[in-house]
Amino acid sequence: MSAASIQAKIKRGLAKAVNKTGSAASDSVYLIKTTTVGGSPLGGGTTTSASTLLPNAIFKSYDAKMFNETILAGDRLLVCDNVTPIVQGDTVQQGALFYLVINVDVKAPTSDTLVYIAQVRLK
Repeated sequence: MSAASIQAKIKRGLAKAVNKTGSAASDSVYLIKTTTVGGSPLGGGTTTSASTLLPNAIFKSYDAKMFNETILAGDRLLVCDNVTPIVQGDTVQQGALFYLVINVDVKAPTSDTLVYIAQVRLK
């Protein structure tokens, strides 16, 4: 089985999960990338942000038994396909809620990324 066929299977599975659990009124999930150009180490510069829809993204809650110094109560897992890369420090928005990406686990058994699993924390 090739990486492309596994990626397609993951996308279909996530899309199916989103359709089964969501509704027409459900808030979409967006990745917000912020870039600062110019300025100095002390601040300044021009900051721009771009939001990208994550159509195949679902949230999952942590089990309370897993809470420790790195996983806090209220943290969630965001599972999404390989289309839009997610990195630590990014912002994820769902409706009026904004989450900070704390950690990202990239599932890539070869050089082809299959899925991103991000630990997010409410801002």
